[in-house]
Amino acid sequence: MAHESLFRRRPAGPLTTISAAFSAGALCGSLFGTLDAILAAVHGTAHLTIFSFLGCLAASVLHYALLFMLALALLGVLLHPLLRSRARDLSRRYVLFVFLGAALGAFAEIFWWSRPYVFYGHPVLSVERLLSSVGLALVAAGIGILVARGAMRLSDVASRAVALYCGVCCCVGALYVWIDSGSATRRGVVDERTKDQPNVLLVVVDALRQDTLGCYGDARVQTPNLDKLAAEGVLFENHRTQVPFTWPSFGSLLTGKYPRRHGLVKMAPGYRMPFNLTLPAELKCGTRADGREMQDQDWLAATFHTGTLSTGSGLLRGFDQYFEAMAGHELVTLDSTWSAFRSDLLLFVFRNKITQRFDNAIVASSAREWIAQHAHQRFMTMVHLYSTHTPYDPPQWARELYCDKNYTGPVKAFYAESRIAMERGKYQPTPADIQQIRDLYYGGVSQADALIGSLVEELRAQGVLDDTLVIVTSDHGESLGEEQGDGRLWEHDHMVETNLRIPLVMRWPAALKAGTRVAARTDEIDVFPTVVELAHLAPPPQAEVNDIVDGKSLLPLVRGDLKTQRTYSFAENALFASVCDDRWKLIVDVADARGEKGQYAPKLFDLQADPGEKRELAASQPQEVDRLLGEVQKWSKEMPVREMEKSARDLDQQSLLEHLGYTGKEHEAK
Repeated sequence: MAHESLFRRRPAGPLTTISAAFSAGALCGSLFGTLDAILAAVHGTAHLTIFSFLGCLAASVLHYALLFMLALALLGVLLHPLLRSRARDLSRRYVLFVFLGAALGAFAEIFWWSRPYVFYGHPVLSVERLLSSVGLALVAAGIGILVARGAMRLSDVASRAVALYCGVCCCVGALYVWIDSGSATRRGVVDERTKDQPNVLLVVVDALRQDTLGCYGDARVQTPNLDKLAAEGVLFENHRTQVPFTWPSFGSLLTGKYPRRHGLVKMAPGYRMPFNLTLPAELKCGTRADGREMQDQDWLAATFHTGTLSTGSGLLRGFDQYFEAMAGHELVTLDSTWSAFRSDLLLFVFRNKITQRFDNAIVASSAREWIAQHAHQRFMTMVHLYSTHTPYDPPQWARELYCDKNYTGPVKAFYAESRIAMERGKYQPTPADIQQIRDLYYGGVSQADALIGSLVEELRAQGVLDDTLVIVTSDHGESLGEEQGDGRLWEHDHMVETNLRIPLVMRWPAALKAGTRVAARTDEIDVFPTVVELAHLAPPPQAEVNDIVDGKSLLPLVRGDLKTQRTYSFAENALFASVCDDRWKLIVDVADARGEKGQYAPKLFDLQADPGEKRELAASQPQEVDRLLGEVQKWSKEMPVREMEKSARDLDQQSLLEHLGYTGKEHEAK
């Protein structure tokens, strides 16, 4: 054994064990630090040159080596009494710790990278995942044996080369991290260009129904923080989204454009929004109404979200920092190459995921810490809350507000898998089950309200609440088992009012009169131009068809200068387009919107007389169908992208819609 000449003279005491553990940790840290650095360079988001890659590689080895050395040293302390009698020399202990380190590292790698293929969507502690983890552990143990045998066969020269590689990486990595940490520029210093502009706190509560908030008339669900914001600011009573699912909706919110203008017409891995001017980018590069040009350093913009959005979606252009809980990314500073690179290293992903286990509100708590640190800079932060999205699984205090203590059914939390089972007829919920699901959702509403309250309180504690434009809205609403045709609708991506009507509350005392309620119909695309005007910026240039901002500033409505914003509001998904005025709403097949014959029959509703959309009136009101169909066809032809693209969720809906009586054939039969 090559290592015996190096180690055999060492005594077999505790220091021998720790020395062996440190040596094995250096080897394993070098191995897995190098492996993960290569994976992060290939699959990650950091923009690397050859020199920055080498610096990040060295820093990766540094962090992994320290972790493995400390972890194996701790194992050495625990195992030393056993090793004292069974492995009396350092070389044997060294090989044992190489095996343990390599097996643990291999298990972490295999477990993480196999997630999309091994019982994806099942809880970590489910029987399926636990049994599969046993199999993965056996594979990892085999890899550990191979690495340990390789370590046994290393020559003295090779062993010293590994030690030299690890040592050089640690020194270079420490120097690189120190230099790179100073590369993040100081942004958001208040100056002559920004002193009269407000900070912006944009809170988007995913899948939040408008009709579940006290300020919108709900008497049961407790939302005191949102109700107070509405009383101190402006509430828009008839606000609507442009698309009832997340990515394209966020695209419309952040650009002021319809989905088929900003181009993010599908939500799928690898799909990306084409280049568009987003709200944070406009704040940093726009032109003030007085002609002064904004500078990139004038604003500091950060986003905190579940990771559903992701940097890969193209939605986060203009943000300087991002926190992605679902992806396991800690707060990333894009001015720092190492910050972006390390967020894709498995070591830091695991650390963030473990932290989330102890903080189920980590998005809001991280955003609150960030506000405390940057309160006196000119900032924009977007906070994406997820408590009203599946799974409906609120904390105990929120459950107790609504859930029946005597309920004994199977619904403890409501997952997307539960929705799929019900849509496919595998499970028929009882009335008690349906009420339980709704009560869980209401608990999520109150949870979101509490998190919003914590953010507002942080602004107040820092003395900048009245200097901040606070906006609370949603990307879409949610269906909670409402009857439709011969079945029930759950979750979202439906063209019903519970999905299309969303809340919008704004507060900034300097420009928005407290207690104002706007009854006019408004759209999600109107938020972008409203913030631009409140920031005293001129509208962005719109020379090309894709540059056109479809939204309009809401300030004329707030001031009472206008009574209505637009004649028609439009929304769409991959299957349907809808158009509504102040009374009528028409839903048509996307093919009908293009002027072709669609698969699904048009549906017409009188929203004034039938806000719940229970009575379909297309057959009795053909003139209204023709009028609104003409408007949606005219609008569709103006869009530069032909249509939305189908995702897996849309394909699932097609079979459901046939069951609910949405096809033209079934419509005629009725």
